[in-house]
Amino acid sequence: MLPEVLERLPFEMTRRRAFGVASLLLFVIIVEGTTLVPSFADHIIYFMSDQATIIQGRWDLVALNIGVFIAFAIPLAAGFRWRVNWQSASLGVYAAFIVSLFVEMYGVPLTIYVTAAAVPSGAGLSATAGQTVIVQFEFVGQTMALTFWKMVGAGLIILGAILVAIGWSTLYNTDEELVTTGIYRYSRHPQYLGFLLFLFGWFVHWPTLLTIAMFPVLAYFYYRLSIVEEREVMESIEHKDAYRKYIERTPRFI
Repeated sequence: MLPEVLERLPFEMTRRRAFGVASLLLFVIIVEGTTLVPSFADHIIYFMSDQATIIQGRWDLVALNIGVFIAFAIPLAAGFRWRVNWQSASLGVYAAFIVSLFVEMYGVPLTIYVTAAAVPSGAGLSATAGQTVIVQFEFVGQTMALTFWKMVGAGLIILGAILVAIGWSTLYNTDEELVTTGIYRYSRHPQYLGFLLFLFGWFVHWPTLLTIAMFPVLAYFYYRLSIVEEREVMESIEHKDAYRKYIERTPRFI
């Protein structure tokens, strides 16, 4: 059956993927083996110790951020893309992640309290633990300080949002049944790739037990959602052969 091709296609280590893996490994070596870039492991330990500067009781910031970032997913969840049958479970997990993230970030930092009791202050950390403030600004009366890894996380969040926006714009400005140009030439699901980068950016920006545990769950949900979507498209699209060839030559995400 045609839908079976969606899950049985073998993973191929293309030159692009090999370059990406090699670049990632090189980056990890640079980060953890030299002093050129602050250690990401130190960044995680810092957040899990009692050294992290935390904001508490800013429920206005909690409500504002939850509203903005849940609204970010509404166009996709509302089914503006005609061929998407959004699974409520995926939206629910995403919403749970966003609510938990900002309640912890600006309301009550429960996981930091828990880990701080288990991770002693300064446990194996360098003098600054990579927490030197690079950018500082005021937001709704609250001072925000960005360190190196917080800025990296923010960059991934912005990149993810841009990919989602480009994907939506490409689809909503065409009458074609099958879109294979623009960003869809390189990824079958640039919106979901964007959401994954968006969520991974929050993990890098705020590496607590919550983001460490929930990012793999969300990644799995978006992977499964992409399979369900492709099955639905395969059943409803008129040019099935063209869609099958598109699937065979274009990566699911990257």
